[in-house]
Amino acid sequence: MRNEKYKKRISALCPVAIQLQQFEVHAPEHIMWGIVTCNICGKQFAIGPNRTHGSRVTDVQAAEALTLMLEDDHSLNQPHQNSYEIRD
Repeated sequence: MRNEKYKKRISALCPVAIQLQQFEVHAPEHIMWGIVTCNICGKQFAIGPNRTHGSRVTDVQAAEALTLMLEDDHSLNQPHQNSYEIRD
């Protein structure tokens, strides 16, 4: 994947989740802890902290927070966003 295909670059200091298989958003300043899958629809998100600033939350805490955000999307009948910031 080439960076110029993306329309938006996320550079948050907190951990982020980026939906896989989309070319709208990328987060080049972040490393990947792993993949979180929505329990309801199966969409997958790469999740990880800023490579310079790190995170005050663990990978497990961030994954749990993202899972709640994804469940909220479904309960509100909203589509998932291409990216989420996970507050630490």
